Amino acid sequence: MKKLILHFCALGILAAFTSCSVEKNDPVNEDLNLKASEGSSVLASERLNAEKLHVFKGPQVQYGEGKIRSFISLDDDDFPVEIGFIMTKEVFDNVEILPEFDIATVFPLHQKAKEVTPFEHLALKWSEGHPPAFFDPHFDFYFYMISNEERLSIPEYTPETEDLFTLYPPEGYMPEDYGTPPGQGGVYPYIGKHWLPLNLPAYLPFTSIMVLGTFNGEYIFTEPMATLDVLISDPDISAEFSQPEFFHESNNYPTRYNIYEDPKTGDVYVTLSDFVARLKSFR
Repeated sequence: MKKLILHFCALGILAAFTSCSVEKNDPVNEDLNLKASEGSSVLASERLNAEKLHVFKGPQVQYGEGKIRSFISLDDDDFPVEIGFIMTKEVFDNVEILPEFDIATVFPLHQKAKEVTPFEHLALKWSEGHPPAFFDPHFDFYFYMISNEERLSIPEYTPETEDLFTLYPPEGYMPEDYGTPPGQGGVYPYIGKHWLPLNLPAYLPFTSIMVLGTFNGEYIFTEPMATLDVLISDPDISAEFSQPEFFHESNNYPTRYNIYEDPKTGDVYVTLSDFVARLKSFR
């Protein structure tokens, strides 16, 4: 499969993804664009008041010293505008008590979110830092396109399960400027196999980045990552992320991720937005 050749960083970053010749995909495939949400030029934090929206929230979950819940906002046509996490500031007060790195906490989505997006549930992991380049304390924000039951069935990497992780989506069903290391690289049980931008050094030093994931030949999650320092610094970040050329199902897919603070409540949001309606690809 093209674009899976990895070049190890000469400066000693283990298993880093680099590329000298990769071109970034256009984040919006115009031939599949049926409808896109407006407001991509609006600052992330201004989305809260940019227009009258219908907001549906999942149950609030205790996480450390704070609370987190999922939400989705829809316009008057029931088209998704934004989906993601709402976190109270207290989440970041005492990170030493947060679940360990290999434990993902699930945040259920409102049924409305499942009806108008490909996402089935959200999950969150806290990490003190890890290779290949994400050594600062950070959070992994997972947006899963499979059910929680399916996610929990993702096994450990063994010779018997290897094919489940190394069977990649057909060419075109992942962004061409992303790659994954061979074999066990980037694999975690109950999570999946991680993919990173091939031009990873362009995102260093690490503050925030978009990671993608696969399992058993399917693109299963979208994962913004952000450092603790970013999340506690009154962030207002909004960035496009690369899109595949083809899609397994017709649905509304986001093209931008956002990290910002609500100036009124102090809550921190990590979200996906700027949805585009895509048609299922037949090849």
